[in-house]
This record gives sequence, structure tokens and C-alpha cells, in this order.
Amino acid sequence: MCGNHDAMAEDSRLQFLSCDQDLLIRKFHLESDADYLYINFLNSPCQVDRQEGFITWKGSSEKVPHDVMMAIYDLFCYHQDESGLPALSGIWKSVADLGGIIGAGHAKRLYNDAVIKPFTGKTVRLHEICRQLGGTETKGGDVSYLLPVFDFLPVWFQFWDADDEFPADIRFLWDQNSEAFIHYEILFYTTAYLEEHMTSML
Repeated sequence: MCGNHDAMAEDSRLQFLSCDQDLLIRKFHLESDADYLYINFLNSPCQVDRQEGFITWKGSSEKVPHDVMMAIYDLFCYHQDESGLPALSGIWKSVADLGGIIGAGHAKRLYNDAVIKPFTGKTVRLHEICRQLGGTETKGGDVSYLLPVFDFLPVWFQFWDADDEFPADIRFLWDQNSEAFIHYEILFYTTAYLEEHMTSML
């Protein structure tokens, strides 16, 4: 698996280096200098080396996690010749409902009891985490925030805590047009990464 991850990252790095970086800067409204392109992922600034293509946290030599790296590469290289950003629809769907090749049954593991259990009874901390991730509070649960995966592409996190009648429940919803920004598989793995990242912050 590690070998496959390394090969995927290397292929994506090389593909990024073939992109028109000036177009990327204009398209995604990126900060840049002679050395790096800068982009936020979940409110954390990342830097992409313009000569080598490696992605690290801004001001650091530490590489970002694999799933973060692949999301950034995919964003840049998908529809790389198009000059404008796709439009968001305002219609929200789960990864399972988006219906990519991973399949609804497999995608539902994103919401199983093992995922939900660490969040149960921790609504106060979840509010803090969502704000730390740059989230904007919305209606739709005991904890409900639009989290900026990228500044222009949010995911809607919703959490209902357990009560006397119902167990806890969790949702990560994407705009129906999110696949115009990054591929379905990347949406799936970004959702899984976000779950793991939020769990580690509890």
C-alpha cells in the first residue's frame, strides 16, 4: 500500500509540474511567489514548490499527509486547462449519494458506529474543532458547520448527539457539483481523512 501511495503521489507531482501555473494562480486566486503556490486546506496553509512540486505545510519542510497532498494535486490537475472555477449548486449530498465507483455500500462505512462513537457526548469540543478548522456555523444538527476543505469548496459537517430516543448520527455532505472540482475517489478519501483528523482533535 505504501508503495502504491508513493507511486500515486509521484505521478501526481509530475502531472502538476506540467500544469500552467499562471493559469492555476488566476483560476484559484492563489497567493504565490517565485518559489511557491499557497493554498489552504481545512484552514491550514500549504505551500506547493513551483520547481519540484512537493507540498509541505507553509513555512515548514514537513510534507502534508498523503490524502491532503492528493486532494491538492487533483484539484490543480483536474480540468487543468479550464480558466474558471465550476459553480456550486447549493444541493448537498453524502458521498454515498454522489454514486461514484466506490459504491454506496462501501461509502456508508464513513458513518458506521465505530466512526460515530468517539464524537458522542462531545458537542462542546466539536464546536471548538469546527471553528478551529475555519468552519462557518449553520443550522442542521447539534453541531453543524460548513468546513472549508478549500476556501471555495466546503463540506457540510452535521452531528446529532445521542439522546433517550435516538443514537448519535453524523454526516459529511458535499455540494452536488463537487466532482467538478475533484474526482469522486478523492472526495471519498478526503471525507475519511477529515473524520480521522477531527477524531484526533477530540
